[in-house]
Amino acid sequence: METYDEILKRMTEKYEERTGTSPDDSSDIGIRMRVLAGEVYALQAEYEYIKRQMFPDTAEGEFLDRHALQRGITRRSGTKAVGDVKFFLDAVHDYDIVIPEGTVVSTRGENARRFATTEEGFLAAGRLGVTCEAQALTAGADGNAAADEICVIVTPVDSLLSAVNEYMFTGGSDDETDEQLRRRVLDSFVNIPNGTNRAFYIQSALEVEGVHAVGAAAGVRGAGTLDIYICDDEGNADAALKARVKNHLDSLREINVDIAVGELIGVPVDIDIDVTAQSGYSTDTVEDNVINAISEFFSVIGAGENFYLSDVGEYIKHAEGVKNYTFDTLRCSDRQIDDDCIAVQGSLSITHRS
Repeated sequence: METYDEILKRMTEKYEERTGTSPDDSSDIGIRMRVLAGEVYALQAEYEYIKRQMFPDTAEGEFLDRHALQRGITRRSGTKAVGDVKFFLDAVHDYDIVIPEGTVVSTRGENARRFATTEEGFLAAGRLGVTCEAQALTAGADGNAAADEICVIVTPVDSLLSAVNEYMFTGGSDDETDEQLRRRVLDSFVNIPNGTNRAFYIQSALEVEGVHAVGAAAGVRGAGTLDIYICDDEGNADAALKARVKNHLDSLREINVDIAVGELIGVPVDIDIDVTAQSGYSTDTVEDNVINAISEFFSVIGAGENFYLSDVGEYIKHAEGVKNYTFDTLRCSDRQIDDDCIAVQGSLSITHRS
């Protein structure tokens, strides 16, 4: 696409060719040409934007959502992290304490994450503690919290109460990104689900809330069997998630298909890379951009999909500030991934060349 200066230069040269004179910048014609050049540039920019939205491999945002809907696919929404919060006293008291449903607790710090109980708690006289189920107030992976991180009671209940999460809060996931959704849409063109094939069951399992990746293998347990392997954004699949996927697929399966749901096995892939930064970029900035690019690559790679250095290299090449890169092929290499596995990021080593 032409720049504003290129458009203005072309218009000026054409004017000089036709009239034999050069327009003065402060003249009426000079002002009009600059205004017109700006409008032509804006029109070209809009045209380029529309061209990108016409195809699923370049569309973004709501336009990508529309392409997905034409394939029967919708963007997966983020989920809220869930877990248990224990409310406790330091000493036995002679009165009951009711902890209302919706009581808000949080982590410490400037960017504290908030959670709310989803059930009422009752701490009877003579008892020291009670555990309540809770969930993050907002959807997103930020809601996943390590044990003992949630320790602030935000909603006033009783001044003597304390709170803590003795176990991790899990299950929180972000909205599906454009790259993740794009991958599913493009896959639907290559592997067309027809209600009976492997692609159909994979796409159906991905519709279940909380599922990040799905693999499938037919005939492992004999004729008519189909094993489905799943994981969430954290690379795990608890019993509740597997049960939801099983129930969903059982409602869609053919009569003669025996479906079992298991957990995907994460295969750590180590990456060792030398990066050369473009002029004007600091090594720290480029390193952060490369780390983000590699993280994005692993967020879209599918279950059972072989890992190739060339694929992750495409993401690194387009990271801002990267001039060149090379892999240390003695320390990292392509990996073959089985149907019940998924490539996950292992160790990452980045060195810089001047």
